[in-house]
Amino acid sequence: MKKQRRIQIILIITLSLSGFSSQLSAQAPAPVGPVPSERQVEWYHREIMAFFHFGMNTFCDMVNEGDGRAGTYLFNPTALDCNQWMKVLKSGGIPCGIIVAKHADGFCNWPSDYSDYSVKNSPWKNGKGDVVREYLDACKAAGIKAGIYVGPHDRHERLSPLYNTKDYSIHYASQLSELMRNYGTVWETWWDGAGADELTTPLYTRWADTVRTLQPKCVIFGTKNSYRFADCRWVGNESGFSGDPCWSTIDSLSIKEESDHITELNQGQVNGNAYIPAEVDVSIRPSWFYHKEEDGHTKTVKELWDIYCNSVGRNSVLLLNLAPDRRGLIPSDDSTNVAGLHSMITNSFKSNFAKGAKITALHTRGRNYNPSNLVDGNENTYFATKDKFKSDTITFKLDSRKVFDCLMLQEVIQLGHRTTGWSVDYSNNGKTWTPISEASNKQSIGYKWIVRFAPISASYVRLRITDGKACIALHSFGIYKQAKL
Repeated sequence: MKKQRRIQIILIITLSLSGFSSQLSAQAPAPVGPVPSERQVEWYHREIMAFFHFGMNTFCDMVNEGDGRAGTYLFNPTALDCNQWMKVLKSGGIPCGIIVAKHADGFCNWPSDYSDYSVKNSPWKNGKGDVVREYLDACKAAGIKAGIYVGPHDRHERLSPLYNTKDYSIHYASQLSELMRNYGTVWETWWDGAGADELTTPLYTRWADTVRTLQPKCVIFGTKNSYRFADCRWVGNESGFSGDPCWSTIDSLSIKEESDHITELNQGQVNGNAYIPAEVDVSIRPSWFYHKEEDGHTKTVKELWDIYCNSVGRNSVLLLNLAPDRRGLIPSDDSTNVAGLHSMITNSFKSNFAKGAKITALHTRGRNYNPSNLVDGNENTYFATKDKFKSDTITFKLDSRKVFDCLMLQEVIQLGHRTTGWSVDYSNNGKTWTPISEASNKQSIGYKWIVRFAPISASYVRLRITDGKACIALHSFGIYKQAKL
């Protein structure tokens, strides 16, 4: 009997250790649906990028969409300093910037071999200047990732009676190749859809091959007929706001005429067939190019904070336009407010009140996927449920009563969109719960989701994942107090 009892005890211990070992070595969740490429993961982590609209339109009175007729003699910045632009980005915590090398007016900010409508025929530096070169060199010196906007539509070229789409496609490919070959690493290129209706998918196929061959790290912003090659999409407006929900996935083959698909661009599609997240372009001033008449109309830090929370905080990347003036410098009001936004972001999210909480969940996948990973500040660790559980309740018993007015969630985007329904509640006794109305019945999460609300005092917070396409995989959850403006 004693021997049989010892065998039973050994068997129980062995099975327990086996189960514990299985829990420790639980496999990671399988990806679901389209997932981001390495380029897109890097792009998401930029969070904010700068846009630099500077060119012929800067030197024309209240012109943002030039017709290609303005004389090259007009372009003559008196104190161009791209290093000053970089200082503005550094003060704003912005890691990437995109320069407009050629807007729709066709004027080239570099001495293109394929056009006379460029800086080489301007009085600036006696025609020996190269804005793109100075910009890329300044980016490299400052450790800023450089992108280039090369507008596909060219009104200057269209002025020629010999213009035809076939020849222009070769012309554009040549200019694109110049920029992709001769200026170092390019991290993003922009294919604006304005005026580009005639540019069909076969043309973009060739141009996409040029980018992918010469700049494999380069993210392509696409519109209209270029969506099948795009890494990111237009958000459907220029106000700075993404939709709610805002899915990273869309049906890339259904996007033809943007005017008929604004909602889809703004919100994405939960079951879209392609991973093409939204990039939110908005200008810090009323116009894209600098106009003296708009001095004093720079967006305030409060306005920029609202834009940040409704773009980056809605699973998108913010592309904030800064317009150098006729000197070739970023105006002081603009640079001051960019720095103010950075301070607001940093101070608002420096303290996660959920850190130090006692955290419980119902369906933890295993020890490597504990809910404590949600507050460890490490993106490489995350909370996950077992495969059969697409919903769960994660409860945070705070180490003391906290006052907060903001929360943030982050999903493991490398595993695809998983959660499709979630809500957050609060309590002071862990029994009676009050919904946070602004954070109730939400849908998408993705890279980052931010919700703001009136201040709440609570000792408990719970995150309820109510629906999903697959088991949960979240790497961050936090509650915060917004900094004072």
